This record gives sequence, structure tokens and C-alpha cells, in this order.
Amino acid sequence: MLQVKNVHKSFDNLDVLKGVEFRVEKGEVVAILGPSGSGKTTLLRCISFLERAEQGEILFDEYHYDMTKVTPKQIREMRMHMGFVFQSFNLFRNMTALHNVMEGLVTARKISKAVAERTAYEMLQKVGMADRADYYPDQLSGGQQQRVAIARAMAPNPRVLLFDEPTSALDPELTGEVLEVMKKLADEGTTMVVVTHEMGFAREAANRIVFMEGGVVVEEGSAQAFFENPKEERTRQFLQRILENRL
Repeated sequence: MLQVKNVHKSFDNLDVLKGVEFRVEKGEVVAILGPSGSGKTTLLRCISFLERAEQGEILFDEYHYDMTKVTPKQIREMRMHMGFVFQSFNLFRNMTALHNVMEGLVTARKISKAVAERTAYEMLQKVGMADRADYYPDQLSGGQQQRVAIARAMAPNPRVLLFDEPTSALDPELTGEVLEVMKKLADEGTTMVVVTHEMGFAREAANRIVFMEGGVVVEEGSAQAFFENPKEERTRQFLQRILENRL
């Protein structure tokens, strides 16, 4: 469904991605884990072409492109089938929750306002925010804003949802409400790639784990195998440190 091969990316002579490869099948939830600075967010941004990889291929359903040669038109076509949820929400401050969800449908996809409004309201209902449809972002908590952002990403009915640390900007108290929405989407068979530090979510909701460090994939496998029987020593060290930090 979605696969990247041999992805390389550097910033100012710092190699951030060094030949990363991974795939996600339709209906799968893949969690990308790893310490800070391992290249997780950069990988997600290269997949969505918010950053341009210096080498690599992308296979996305009927699309198969050299990531260095893909045209703006081809990027737009692929993005029409991807939803992206940022860690910092990125809502328009001068728009209500409803209009934030509607905006992309009307401006980018040329959907009528009536249909866009109906779709946006349905998506807000799905994330438990229909009663805040007329609220502006500054009137919402961080968790509520992120749920609106998830509704916005879902509105065009994308084939895959990409999440970049969706709870990292939230207080622990607000994290749970966002994770519950994501778990519900996972249970419904939504295809998702999630960069996260939330080990509980990864263990409960992900089908597979991709563990990165230093710009490479250290280990990849089922969530159960990753948490219960990791193959690599570096993976065991990472999980042990996470466990110690909880104590």
C-alpha cells in the first residue's frame, strides 16, 4: 500500500536518514519509535514531501516514483490521498473548528460548501468535538485542538493518515483523549503511520513497530514481538530505559 526504499536525507552535512526502508499495508497501524534525533519526523516529512529526500523511492498504491524526481503535480496527486496530523495542531486561529475542517475540502478539493460543511461536522462528531464546532482554537484546550486537527486530516477520506508526535505538545492529562480517538481509528481499520513516544499506544494499537536510531531502522516487527522479545540489543536497552523512567 505504502512503501519507501533507501531514503536518504541530510541537513547541513548531517546525515539524518541513511537508507531507511519500511512499508505499511492497507488497514495497518505502524508505529515509528526511537530516541529523539533518530530521524523519525524527517522520515514522515519526506513521505509527505514536506521535505525532499536526496535519494529514495516511494510506492503508494498506483504511484511509484523516484523521490528526487517527482514533480509538483505528482506530489499534489499523492497528497490528495494522505492526511497529516502535526504535533503543533497548525489550526487557523481566525477560523472555527468547523471551518478549519472545511477549509481544505473547499479550497484544495473544490467541494461545495454545503457538502464540505456536512462532512466536516461528521468528522467532528467522530472525534467528539461536534459540540465545539463553533469554537475558535483559542477557546479550546490542546487536546481539543488536536482532535480538530485529526478531524481535518480525516475529512478528505485519505488512504493513509500520518501522525507526527500527535501528543508531544500536550499535558499528560490531555494526552489520553487524543490517544482514545487514535485507538478508535485503529480499531476501525484506518491505515496509520504514527511517530510517537507513547509506548502504551504503540503496544495496544500498532500492528507493527519500526524502531529507528541514528537515521537507520534498527529493528522492525510485530508489536508483540518488539515489546516481548526484541531481537536487537539496542532495542532492549531502549525499552529498559523507558521502563526505568516510568518507575
